[in-house]
Amino acid sequence: MYKTEVLIISNRKELSIKYKKLIENLGQNVVIAKDLSDAISDIQNKEVEFIIISDTIKEKLSDFIKKIRILTYNTRPIIIAVSKSNDLNDKLETLEAGADDFLGEEISKSEFQMRFKAHIRRYIESSLNPTTRIVNKNITIKALKKSFAQIKPYSYLLIKIKGINTYRKTHGEIAYEKVLQTLSAIINSTLSQEDFVGHISDSEFILITNTMQAEKIASFLVFAFDNILSKFYSNDEYENNFTIEYDETKQETKQALMRLNISAAEKNENENDYREILNNLNELIELCKNSLNSTYVIDRIKLKGKVLKKEKKNKVLILEPDEALSCLLKNVCELEGIKTEITFNKKEFEKIYKTFKPDVAIIDWGNKQENHLEIAKKISKDDVKIIFSSTYLNKKEILKSGADLYMPKPYEINDIMEWIKKFLN
Repeated sequence: MYKTEVLIISNRKELSIKYKKLIENLGQNVVIAKDLSDAISDIQNKEVEFIIISDTIKEKLSDFIKKIRILTYNTRPIIIAVSKSNDLNDKLETLEAGADDFLGEEISKSEFQMRFKAHIRRYIESSLNPTTRIVNKNITIKALKKSFAQIKPYSYLLIKIKGINTYRKTHGEIAYEKVLQTLSAIINSTLSQEDFVGHISDSEFILITNTMQAEKIASFLVFAFDNILSKFYSNDEYENNFTIEYDETKQETKQALMRLNISAAEKNENENDYREILNNLNELIELCKNSLNSTYVIDRIKLKGKVLKKEKKNKVLILEPDEALSCLLKNVCELEGIKTEITFNKKEFEKIYKTFKPDVAIIDWGNKQENHLEIAKKISKDDVKIIFSSTYLNKKEILKSGADLYMPKPYEINDIMEWIKKFLN
């Protein structure tokens, strides 16, 4: 649940306290100020979203509202004027000065609450992502800041769908939106009254919960996502456990199915800013990248530390019977500072592969007597990217063998170099 910050500016104590109690009963946070100088620090530090201004202040109400509008130009809070005057000109002048609503002091408690609830509803609904109906990044950042301002401990979950951008490209916008809508429904089903969830980007979420529930929520989300994954793919794609991404040059890349990655961490005494927890969560979620299934990682305080940097990938092994082409590839790779070995048959490849341990393997189809699909099947279990070059047209069979990219011959050297660099990075 998201709690808004409400500032009441009134020079009459009993009036301020009455409105404060009414708004706090709606679950919102309230602070009181007597005048402009008293209110400035709250306006600057709390990023208030609602300001209730009573005409009990010493200045003229409309003039005071104009000053507030100038001070809050960047945040644009909702301003509600409260006055004992029923004069139409006073109402019009106040609204013209920048107030969003005008209420008479004689208004009943129940009507005041209903009107204020309507303003809260409009404020939240204007901040909802149109696809997921979950609040946008601006509200999420505010929620993070508010949680850091409290002494109460919280846990934070960063929720990402690995492969969602590829899915969007291969299956279209409607299918992409359906994935996000389904995930948002699953997330909302796990939330308690005090939990919060919001977008940190179009397809990424931040969930704030209590420390006892974080791992239970993460575990349920990855379980639920993997169990509904088949609904987003064809039977063939789901059974093969990959989808094919096409491009304009007829190159075809094998892409893994979507997976849900979650990192979770607790707020601790050494963190003073919400950006620190976001950096921590983004570092942690890198640990999920190599998992074949949806997964989560929890940052335990006793295991806290930086994610170790991986050794740079920089080795390419080429199996290409065409000696001229293989030498050309080797020379171009070495000009880019890439360590490269070339082989001309299956036996040579298997021997060098064991000692060289490449990061990228470029494999030619071969011929009827000796095709190289078995090599791809064998090494695809290792941490190596496989580019299969061929005039052979059964691309699905090639990609099912373990290849990450099908590149039809003849190809441009620049094209294959772009893919080599992409896989090495």
